[in-house]
Amino acid sequence: MRLLLRPMMIIFALTLAGCCERIDGYMAAASISVNGFARDGIESRTASGQEIRIWGFVDHHNLYGDEGARAILGTWWSGAGPDATSWRFNLKIRAGDAAGYSFPVYVPNDPGRNALLRVMLEDANARRPTKVFVKGRLFTFDAPTNLTTRVGLYMELQSSQDIQFTPYHMN
Repeated sequence: MRLLLRPMMIIFALTLAGCCERIDGYMAAASISVNGFARDGIESRTASGQEIRIWGFVDHHNLYGDEGARAILGTWWSGAGPDATSWRFNLKIRAGDAAGYSFPVYVPNDPGRNALLRVMLEDANARRPTKVFVKGRLFTFDAPTNLTTRVGLYMELQSSQDIQFTPYHMN
């Protein structure tokens, strides 16, 4: 039994370490989030309003925007965006996470939006994960559930250029 336990522990440790790795200055979404909520409420609250660089995966079932976004996304369009000046996608920590186990990322409607949406659409249609590297401000809020209050997360970006499909190398 002990011989079986050791390899399982090594695999578990490597899997856990892999999900929280940093890539070119971007921390993994797994370092701050679990199932779309803050991993550690106290630490997340102190980081609220701070700019962070994070990587994760687009939740293709949570893509929101105006009629222009709807025209691009077709059946992948989830609904109207947060307001007339921005669109939204949700960020998952792992490619295989269920839809909804993610947190919102708000992005201004600017000239780069349509190209980003087309890449996300192409991946969604191919059932391929879209890995993104995002730079923006992290915010928290109280998220009441049936039994307790959890700490919710969302990000606000200044530009669609703050979303990359390969890491932007920091100087």
